[in-house]
Amino acid sequence: MPEFIAKPASLKELWKQLPSLPSSRRYLAGGTDLVTADNAGADHSGCWIDIGDLPELRAVKETASSLFIGSAVKISELERSAPVRKWCPVLSAAIPHFASPSLRNMATLGGNAANASPCADGVCALVAEDASVLLALKDARRRLPLKDLFTGPKRTALKRDELILGFEVPKRPHAGAYFKLGPRARFGISKAAVALAAEISGGRVKRAAVALGSVAPVPLYAARTSAWLAGRELSPETAAEAAELIKSEVSPITDARSEAAYRREMCGVLLSRALESAAA
Repeated sequence: MPEFIAKPASLKELWKQLPSLPSSRRYLAGGTDLVTADNAGADHSGCWIDIGDLPELRAVKETASSLFIGSAVKISELERSAPVRKWCPVLSAAIPHFASPSLRNMATLGGNAANASPCADGVCALVAEDASVLLALKDARRRLPLKDLFTGPKRTALKRDELILGFEVPKRPHAGAYFKLGPRARFGISKAAVALAAEISGGRVKRAAVALGSVAPVPLYAARTSAWLAGRELSPETAAEAAELIKSEVSPITDARSEAAYRREMCGVLLSRALESAAA
């Protein structure tokens, strides 16, 4: 544990406190990743800043065109949210695969994104949902497509002390699916995961977004496959061709969880299942 833990009551208070806090500081929301790293001896920061209860990060809000999900909203709260179920079907499909029920009571999408793991279930789903990430650093605000936040394994485009305020998802009717291959049915880190958002009309795909986890250095947006699916009839033949195309977009590695060739092959299988689910 660090020597000092700060817990500001608001963003305004946080920005005021920053100059007096130790320079080796890290931000804590749910703590599922940071505390695990600390227990393993991998965190050496002198200060944690607990932002898990900041009101600016704890809201789910609707506008006429989008849904805002605060970065510190717990995953279990999103699971119960009617607006999330309505407008984020991919995220809703991914939540049961997210760690365990007890961890979902602690974990947040902001922490999932800031940790920048290639296997992050929530992030993978949000990339398919075409989410933007809203960032804040004192009086400065900026917005990025979520897929552009990640620069490598455990690396992001976040500036020092820049916080993830939340995620903005466009409100549009669409089908969603999330399929994950892990060492067991639940509670495991994925060997491969596929998220699919598809606008479907008359048995055809009007627009599609495919994202993948655990098969690239970052949560991957499959641009070629997503573009190829647009305008295609939802059929077994389309699913088979898309399954072949997706395998050319991924760059899996062999590690303790799986072999690269198996991961690549299963990306096609999981996408086929996702397309079948979206068509149902």
